[in-house]
Amino acid sequence: MSRRFEPPHDVLDDVAVYALGALPPADARRVREHLSSCEACAQEYARLRPAAALIGLSAETPGDDARNCPSTLLKPRIMAQVRSGKPRSDGRSAAASPAKRVPTWPAYLVAAACVAIAIISSMWNVALTGQLKQTQSELARASQRSSSLAGALADERSTISDLLGSDAKRYVQNNGEVVTRGSRAYIAMHDLPQPPRGRVYQAWTLPKGTTKMVPSLTFVPDAHGVAVIALPPDARTTAAVAVSVEPEGGSKQPTTKPILVVPLT
Repeated sequence: MSRRFEPPHDVLDDVAVYALGALPPADARRVREHLSSCEACAQEYARLRPAAALIGLSAETPGDDARNCPSTLLKPRIMAQVRSGKPRSDGRSAAASPAKRVPTWPAYLVAAACVAIAIISSMWNVALTGQLKQTQSELARASQRSSSLAGALADERSTISDLLGSDAKRYVQNNGEVVTRGSRAYIAMHDLPQPPRGRVYQAWTLPKGTTKMVPSLTFVPDAHGVAVIALPPDARTTAAVAVSVEPEGGSKQPTTKPILVVPLT
C-alpha cells in the first residue's frame, strides 16, 4: 500500500515563512522554484497564504489610536521576530550559525494565524449580528406597514359599503350629508372650499340626552373639495352632527357658526 509523500518539516517551515513574506530573497527564489514542482508544498502554501495575508489587517484602527492598537501592529512585530530569529541558549542568534538554521517562526505563524482567525471570526459574527438585527427591524417595519395598509383597506371597504348601502340613512344638507348605518356615522362633503390659513374644519357630535356639543375630528378637504369622515361615536347614541371652522389643532367648543348642522332621527 503506497503512502502519501510528505515533504520534510524544514521544507514546510520554509513554505510557511515564505507565505508570511519573511524569507530572504535567495531563499524565497528557492522556495518558489520548489513550489512549482512539489504539489504537497504548493497546497500547504495555498492553505497558509490567506491567513498570513490577513494577520494584522483584520481590525485596522484609524487615526492616532492605531499606534496603540495591538491588532494593527501584530504583523510587523511577528515579521521582526521571524527575521531576527530566536536567541540560542549560548546568547548567540540562530542566524549567526551558518551550519544549520534552526527554524523558530512556525510557532509565531501559528499564534499569529490563530489571533487573526479569532479576530476575523469575531468581526464576522458582529457584522452578521448587525445585519440580522437590521433585517429583523426592516421585516418588522414592513410587517407593520403591511398591517396598517391592510387595516386601512378594510376601513375603506367598510366605509364604501356603508355609504352605498341600501339600508343606510342619509341626512342631506347644502353641499354635504351625514350618513348612518347601524352604529357607524359619516360626514360626506363635496365642493368644500379650503379653510383659511391656520384653520381647519372640525366635526362635532351631540350625544342623546345632552345639550353640549362634543369635539370630534378635524379635517381638510382634498384638492377637489371632497372630504369623507368616519365619526368615532356610536351613531345610535348621537342626536346631531355639526361642522365648523376652527384653529389648527381644534377647539374644545365651537368658536364660529357651524356650516353644517344635521339632527339625526
